[in-house]
Amino acid sequence: MQGRVDTVLNRNGIRQANELRNKLKDKKIDVCFSSPLIRARQTAFTIVGDRCLINTDDRLLERSLGLLEGESKDTYDMDKYWDTKINSDDSHIEPINDVYKRVEDFIDYLKKNYDGQYILIVSHSAVLRAMHNTLSNHKDNTESFNIGNGSLEEFDV
Repeated sequence: MQGRVDTVLNRNGIRQANELRNKLKDKKIDVCFSSPLIRARQTAFTIVGDRCLINTDDRLLERSLGLLEGESKDTYDMDKYWDTKINSDDSHIEPINDVYKRVEDFIDYLKKNYDGQYILIVSHSAVLRAMHNTLSNHKDNTESFNIGNGSLEEFDV
C-alpha cells in the first residue's frame, strides 16, 4: 500500500492519465485542484496541461497509512480502518473521521469559492472514496464503493 509515499507515476499511471486527458479533452475545466503528491500533480498536468491553473491542496493528500505504508494489503483491515464508529488509528493510520473532516472542509471551500464552475480534482483513493460518500450521503457505508486508479466521477455540487 502506497499511502503518502511520494513517487512518480509508473507506466500504467502514465497510460491512465493519458486516457483521462482524452476523456476530458472537450470539457471546459475552469480550475484544477490536486494533491501535492508528485503522482497526483503529474496526473493533473497530463490532463489539463496549460488549459487552467493547477492548485495543490493538502486536504487532498492521500490518507496516511502510518506503519502500514509500503506493506501488503493483507495487513490492512478494511472493516476496521473504514468504520467511522471505530475510527481506529492503530499503527498510526490517520483516523477515517479525520479524512472525512478534511474532505468536508474542502467541499465547503469549493461551494463558497467556485460555485457554477467545472472543477477537476486529482487525488487518491481514500480521499476520493470519502468525497464520493460525503456527496452521496453514504458516509456510514464506506465498503460499498471503491474507486480505482485512473477513474473519473462527476458530481454537481
